[in-house]
Amino acid sequence: MQTAAPIYPTLDVPTLLIVYQVVATLMAVVTLGGAWSARGRHGLWLWAGAFGVIALAQLLRVLLMATGTAIPWLNTGHIGGVISSALVLLAVRSFLGLRLHWPPVALFTALACLASILLGAWGLPLWTSLSLTLGASALLRGFALAPIIRSWRNRGGFALGLALIDLALSVAAHALRAATVTPAFAGSTEQSVANNGLWLLVFILLLIGQAFAVLLLVNSELQRSLWSMIEIDPLTGLLNRRGLKNRMGRLRQRGLAANVTPGMVVAMIDFDHFKQINDRHGHAAGDAVLRGLGLLLLSHVRPNDLAVRMGGEEFAVVWQDVSAEDAVKLAERLRQSVADERFSTEAGAIHCTVSIGIAMPRTQQEALDDLLGRADAALYKAKREGRNRVERAY
Repeated sequence: MQTAAPIYPTLDVPTLLIVYQVVATLMAVVTLGGAWSARGRHGLWLWAGAFGVIALAQLLRVLLMATGTAIPWLNTGHIGGVISSALVLLAVRSFLGLRLHWPPVALFTALACLASILLGAWGLPLWTSLSLTLGASALLRGFALAPIIRSWRNRGGFALGLALIDLALSVAAHALRAATVTPAFAGSTEQSVANNGLWLLVFILLLIGQAFAVLLLVNSELQRSLWSMIEIDPLTGLLNRRGLKNRMGRLRQRGLAANVTPGMVVAMIDFDHFKQINDRHGHAAGDAVLRGLGLLLLSHVRPNDLAVRMGGEEFAVVWQDVSAEDAVKLAERLRQSVADERFSTEAGAIHCTVSIGIAMPRTQQEALDDLLGRADAALYKAKREGRNRVERAY
């Protein structure tokens, strides 16, 4: 009785395995270089390991076949796939800043690898080991899918979306390949081999997609870090003027989209006679006072408010969802806190006072520079009226 031919041409599995190995090697080298440059941040050592394990496992499989080693050890490629999936899970969690949970991941991976070895030792067909390890890999990658979905919902972005799509397709591909390589599902050994060849081609494409996703993710994080450095004042850790304008622009856009006038108040804050501190105690003491005021401002704002160092000894606070009357009370409380504070410096405790000017947007369309200008004018009125006081712009 003649065996039915596969429903589509059989792809050459040994050739595809070589391509799979070469692609994994290239991705491992590139990711390893990135991990070295980034000093292992963003889970890059783990990503490099996920690619490297595949390459090494396939290389070991080829060497064992060349030496005529017993069949059980031809499961090396299957074992490498499980370890690679475990490293993908750990890499995703590391990138997202989550706990890695090494022990359960390592235990599950070890049990899957041991089961693969035992199946080969008992002389069972290779597809039994392949199906088992693919199922284990699908589970491991599935555990990585949930946190990356949550992160994408919170942060969005093309890089995270690509990583999510590639990982979801990878989970589905591992699960479907685990089922379709079994002769019981395929209907014949020839069809099972043909299915496996097709899935190997899919896995190569997913591996390339995974590498691109990793590189884009790391690049987006580096850009995020750079923008953070650009928007943050290095001395105080507060937003700088650029950061204020960017954040205020986003707040303004949200207000326009919701057709709501922003309920915010801008307070401009300036030290009184700050030059005397530098002249008497030195610039190191002056910097310590500036850092101290930065910490004090942070204690007077809520998570959705903004604390800013505008430059020199001039600071700003943006209180959101407050009335002008409440803002005057908040500014007065802040002014009093500074007056009561003794800033610790190498030259000893230093007493300072600040003058504050506050302004509220007149309309949704009022330019940010105009709003800051009115608050600044109120600040200088406070200085003319004797300093250590709060003035409101009308």
